[in-house]
Amino acid sequence: MVRAVLFDLDGTLVNTLPDLAFITNQTLRDLGFPERSEEEIRMFVGNGVRKLIVRALPQGVTLSQDIFDLMQANYLKYQNRLSTVYDGIPSVLQKMQERGIRTAIVTNKPHAAAQEVSAKYFGDLVDLVQGQQEGIPVKPAPDTGKIILQKLQIKPEEAVYVGDSDTDIETGKNLKMLPISCTWGFRSEAFLLEHGAECLVRSPEELLTKVLSL
Repeated sequence: MVRAVLFDLDGTLVNTLPDLAFITNQTLRDLGFPERSEEEIRMFVGNGVRKLIVRALPQGVTLSQDIFDLMQANYLKYQNRLSTVYDGIPSVLQKMQERGIRTAIVTNKPHAAAQEVSAKYFGDLVDLVQGQQEGIPVKPAPDTGKIILQKLQIKPEEAVYVGDSDTDIETGKNLKMLPISCTWGFRSEAFLLEHGAECLVRSPEELLTKVLSL
C-alpha cells in the first residue's frame, strides 16, 4: 500500500516551461547573447537552475558567478507569471489527501521558489516541499527525497516518485522506490521509454488509479 507520493514539480504538477523560457532568455538578453527557443529550453530543464543556464549559454562561454547571480535574480523576479497547473492535478492531490496518502514535492527548483510555487497553486494539498539548497546534492541524487521520507517517517517501499524526465526516473530508482513517469510534461513518451521508464501514466486520473492499486 502506498502511503506517500513524492512529486517532481516543473513539468509534473505545473507547466512552468513558459516562465523558464522567459527567464532564461531574459538572462541571455541581459548578457547580449542570442536567445534559445522554447523547445531547446524544454530539453535543458530538469537538473536545476545552474545546469539550465549552463546549457543555454553559447558554445565556448563559461558560467561565471556573475552570470549565475543574474539568472537567479531573474528567476526570483519573473517566476510564476506564465505558469499553469496541469488539468486534474489539484483534484488528484485532494483525493490522495482524503485517502490519507501524504504528498510532497521533491524538486531541483531553488527551495524558496519551490515553496512559493507550492503555496500559490496548491495551498495545503501538499504536505512538504524540498527544493535545491546549498550543500545538498540535487536529483537524481536521493538526498532531497530522503529528507522528505525522514520527515514523513515513511519507508521507501511505502512511497512512489512521480516525474516527467529521465532525471526523475533515476531519482526514483536511487530512492529505491517505484518511479512513475507522466507523459504530459517536458519529455515525450518515447523519450521516457528510451530512458528506462518502468511505469507510464498519461493523465493525473490514471496516476491516482495506479497509486491506489499499489
